[in-house]
Amino acid sequence: MQFTFPTNLNLARETSEGFHQELLRGLTHKLNNLLAVIQGFSSLILMNEDTDPGVLENVGHIREASVNMSSLSERIRSAGGCAKITLQPLNVSDYISVVDATIRDPFVKAGVPFELDVQPGLPSVMVDPTKLKDVLIELLKNAAEAASKGNGRAMLRVCGPGVITPAAERRVDILVSNTGSQVPPEKLFEVFRPFSGSKNSNHLGLGLTIAAMLAHQMNLQLGVHSENFTTTFWLSCPTAV
Repeated sequence: MQFTFPTNLNLARETSEGFHQELLRGLTHKLNNLLAVIQGFSSLILMNEDTDPGVLENVGHIREASVNMSSLSERIRSAGGCAKITLQPLNVSDYISVVDATIRDPFVKAGVPFELDVQPGLPSVMVDPTKLKDVLIELLKNAAEAASKGNGRAMLRVCGPGVITPAAERRVDILVSNTGSQVPPEKLFEVFRPFSGSKNSNHLGLGLTIAAMLAHQMNLQLGVHSENFTTTFWLSCPTAV
């Protein structure tokens, strides 16, 4: 199976700890401080029962927009390669058990049949647990949405060394697959680029970019393969020993 990788993003250059990363972190921090003020005062207004109903409705929209903007600024930070990464050994089997409900949630909401296959006795991997979950969520949400459009199914498979990659490389491989959709070959190199998706305006088009950036920062390999109406994202993690 031939995978396509997000090398066209020039990740090594874009995630260096330099001026632009420091600037983006600072700007998003300042923006969140301003949004917190808007959210705080709008909440106070919404608590006043004597306020005109029309005003309350408008203030409610303002508060909702500011909350959404706060969420967007955090996603922009991750997409820009500015997330703080702390690598540590992680027991994959235990971790999957802990986040099981989170893993299944996108498929429950989309009404997509989902299968989870975790090989027993997996070695620990060297990752940032929180950021690994962020990557998985982006890949799983993408799979759920793609499968729901084509009445497909989805699967998360986790394999130890020697199953997907050679045992000598000592890697744990995570495969997120869905049926019911296919990415055209000429589009495979674009799936990790920001705002390049074909989804509607309610989607920001940053999910797979965030996954690619976080994977790169954790020294994980991330690739995509799509044919015969099946799309698979491959996330390969180095073991801790």
